[in-house]
Amino acid sequence: MRRAAAATLIMSLAITAAQADVYRSVDPQGQVHYSDTPTPGSVLVHVQRGGGGLAPSSAPASAPANGAKSSNTATAPQTVAKANAQVQDTLAKQSTEKAVQQDVEQTRADQCTKAKSDYEAAIAARRIYKTGTDGEREYLSDDEAEQQRVNLHQAMQTACGS
Repeated sequence: MRRAAAATLIMSLAITAAQADVYRSVDPQGQVHYSDTPTPGSVLVHVQRGGGGLAPSSAPASAPANGAKSSNTATAPQTVAKANAQVQDTLAKQSTEKAVQQDVEQTRADQCTKAKSDYEAAIAARRIYKTGTDGEREYLSDDEAEQQRVNLHQAMQTACGS
């Protein structure tokens, strides 16, 4: 029952949004913005018509939107398609950025976990060794082992923060 109500709400919001006037504007940094309220220099992309359908328009927001056809009706669908493509590109870019941010956070968490594990193992170990070129264990002196523990502690702080 809740799913049906949620689906109905989402569909009604989509229909309401689809029936509104949409204005496209570009800010001084070159970012494209879409809004249901006109701003100076914005362009009307969609117009609500009396029949309930949407009709594309590329009239500036300052120009009155009367029922008459504009002389550039051949380019209006292209303008709408271009605007839709820009919106899709923006959404895809945002989705990609979010995925990258999540991957980076996961990688940092993994690096922190590994650094903690390495440091804790070095602290718990009585003797520390490194593997030589022939596969044999070469045990570190007490001073070298202490320096290795310090290095692992610094690596843990770098990976996990202070």
